[in-house]
Amino acid sequence: MGLGFVAPQILWLHLPPEISLILVTYFIVSLMVLVTVSWLLVRPTGIMGCFAFGALVAVFDWVVMTAMPMWGTAQSFARCWSWYPRMIAFTCTTGMPGLMFVLGVTQALVVNAFLSRGRRLVSILALAGVLGIVAVVDVTALSYKPVGHLKVATIGWALSQEEGGIGTSGGFDRLYAEPVAEAVRQGARLIVSPETAFAEYDDPNRIPFSKFVKLSRLYRVYLAVGYLDTKSQENRMAFIGPSGDILGRYTKTHLTPFENNPTGSGRPIFITIDSVSTGAMICHDDNYTDISRRYGAKSTGIVVVPTNDWIYVRKAHFQNSIHRAIESRFAIVRATSNGISAIISPTGKRLAVSDHVKEGPALLVTDVPVFNMRTIFSRFGYWFIVASGLLVVVCLILERSYFLRRPRPLFMST
Repeated sequence: MGLGFVAPQILWLHLPPEISLILVTYFIVSLMVLVTVSWLLVRPTGIMGCFAFGALVAVFDWVVMTAMPMWGTAQSFARCWSWYPRMIAFTCTTGMPGLMFVLGVTQALVVNAFLSRGRRLVSILALAGVLGIVAVVDVTALSYKPVGHLKVATIGWALSQEEGGIGTSGGFDRLYAEPVAEAVRQGARLIVSPETAFAEYDDPNRIPFSKFVKLSRLYRVYLAVGYLDTKSQENRMAFIGPSGDILGRYTKTHLTPFENNPTGSGRPIFITIDSVSTGAMICHDDNYTDISRRYGAKSTGIVVVPTNDWIYVRKAHFQNSIHRAIESRFAIVRATSNGISAIISPTGKRLAVSDHVKEGPALLVTDVPVFNMRTIFSRFGYWFIVASGLLVVVCLILERSYFLRRPRPLFMST
């Protein structure tokens, strides 16, 4: 089971050998623990055992994401469910662990209904109850109405060295300045570019961002610029306002195993664009929930996410990014190089998408709805894991008590 799940992903991702070995060992050991504890929980089969199994699956998935968080929630077994955002709207209360709980308990109840004739009706009723609660929470979460809209744009590309890039002669105009002009023509108020797309010596004494300041003043538009600060070697993004002012900077906080840049503090940055509260994360930051929850707790309307991916992880990373919108109910404006740019609504709907590996440079422009709400998950985090852990412990204690009370044979047969 462990190799069957891990091996295809390792081969597809083309990770370095040492990282591949660590991940294979980690997942196999984790799955062995899951199977062992599951056996202890479900031996005295019953409805409580089914719910305990769901709780165990939720805890297990959380441990997979946090014990060795190379890729954060992108390691979750629930990652691909972001493709069905309306079905998992309830995760704005529980986070991804709630989804794992529902998957675990529903499958356990189905199996219990087939294998235990005496508990079939109870299992079916319990299954209907779980699905009914999920449906009610989904409908409630989706019933909120947007308080406004903002037209936003992303600029992205995927170019080989032979094709040239943003730093080549004419590359800036072709890949950035001209798309900015087109986005403004279509009515965009905020335009986002990819992670480290540019290099800037970020020193006020040297007037940084002069090319971007010129564009923002010319078109009276807000720019979110991903860049490498060649002074500090920090991976940053900057908000530049219509008057050319630098409204704020954010430094990437969560680095991949391949990066050695200085890290940021994780403190959110907020600016206001046409009355819409707007924040920022960078690439790998959206594989974790600490920063996204801070934005959600402040009812942020839009979060920009400049990103630089590589071909083998781009789809998994994109799937994972959508969960942040669903959990905290902010729109995501994701501008990517060597990956997938997207504009995602606060409900997780993909409003505009471009896979630059397949499609090349592209501009996305669309209106995004803006919400003003604080979700339960944004406010209280992984409370569902605490509840699930308590349920697992209680059921293990009950199972142990059941084992000790079980009648023993007086004589052992030979």
